Amino acid sequence: MFRAICYCLLCGHAAIAAAGELSARLEAALAEARPAQSLAVARVQALDEALIDPASLQPAWARHDLRALRQLAAYERDCAGDLSAVSAPWRDFERARCGLRALPAGWFRLYPVHPLGGSSAWHWRQRQPLPELARWLHVRERGDELGQLGALSDDNLDALLAGERWLWQDGALWRQDGTAWRRYEAAVWRPLARAAGLDVAAASGGVCAEKLGGLCLNPAAQASPWRVALPGAALLLLLGGLALWWQRRRLQRERRFALQMLTHELRTPIAGLAGVVEGLRRDFDRLPESAQDRFGDLAGGVSRLRQLAEASRHYLSAERLDLRRQPLRLSTWLADVAERHQAVFCLSGDAVLSLPGYWLTVCLDNLLANARRHGRPPLRLYAEWDGRRLRLDVVDGGDLADYRLRRLLRRGGGDQGMGLGLAIVRRVLARMGGRLRLSGPPTTFSLQLPAQPAREHEHAAID
Repeated sequence: MFRAICYCLLCGHAAIAAAGELSARLEAALAEARPAQSLAVARVQALDEALIDPASLQPAWARHDLRALRQLAAYERDCAGDLSAVSAPWRDFERARCGLRALPAGWFRLYPVHPLGGSSAWHWRQRQPLPELARWLHVRERGDELGQLGALSDDNLDALLAGERWLWQDGALWRQDGTAWRRYEAAVWRPLARAAGLDVAAASGGVCAEKLGGLCLNPAAQASPWRVALPGAALLLLLGGLALWWQRRRLQRERRFALQMLTHELRTPIAGLAGVVEGLRRDFDRLPESAQDRFGDLAGGVSRLRQLAEASRHYLSAERLDLRRQPLRLSTWLADVAERHQAVFCLSGDAVLSLPGYWLTVCLDNLLANARRHGRPPLRLYAEWDGRRLRLDVVDGGDLADYRLRRLLRRGGGDQGMGLGLAIVRRVLARMGGRLRLSGPPTTFSLQLPAQPAREHEHAAID
């Protein structure tokens, strides 16, 4: 217990010493500064306290009744009227002021404040301007250097009367060093306090290591290297991210332009090759046997090139999708697609739906063409609709390993010639609010789309 008490006492003395150190550091910093104004303490002390008190500027309601104050106000304005309710000293004051007579010596020292508020000298000077009465004016009625005290707030004037040695007024510091009151502007004292490691602010309810009148002193927070480095690092990361995004965007534009040019340039020679193939097909019987064996490879290669060019055209136009929904009879539409690709068509139920038919056909054509080329027959096309979502499964009978499936999904295609087709399908489905899933074995492409029944007038239009 004794040790705990000693420890508390030591901590208290250490805190007091640290607090005293802060004020000493501020004193030392301001000792080197040039004040904006100096006012001798003797001159301030020579003033009557009532001529500093801000309450003296208000009518003396506590010492005079309302009738007396009204009579005084009327007599001061007109120099005529009834003063029966006014006390004798102030009756004599008003009559002497209006009659341009002198008052007894020492009268302003005995009665420095007028009952209506303000100094008696100020009221007297409204009728008889006498320069020698300037020393009996209230600080807020003065035009000399003491009038600088009048610029202080009511709280600061009350603190000055209470004996405070430090005042804070609109960022300026007032300090009494025993001989004078000195005022320092914010542009002067703030750099000095910062150099001394001090944080000076107006006293409030916050944390305050040392309070000096209206001031609150705290040790200045040390600038941590991390506090400087972290914003810089964040800015560099942001700039780096923006640069990377811009670079990727530029590369995408360049690749898209290159693909557009390549697609455009390939379509002409592909059309020429297709014409050659058709000519050879018509004269197939005249070809030698060795040429007939190779004709199938040539025709298949030309067909694949044509499909690739067509897929590239769809891929480039996928940014400008026309997603206008059209009424489709599901059974008729799916049967046409399945017949075109020699696929077995399975439908759990018939419905008329409002769907973007063109782009949905593009998706299925891509998937079924790839399934026919790389899978094992028979191809199967399953369709299910639960009233809210349409699910289409294309099963190609293939046996892709798990790592190949993951590779297809991760790269958006790129394996076995299915990359461009899958990229088209995934982008179009995302724009239509659906999604594509790839699973296996057997290799299954699942398309899921939000779907609703077509309206009655659309039914009639289809029928």
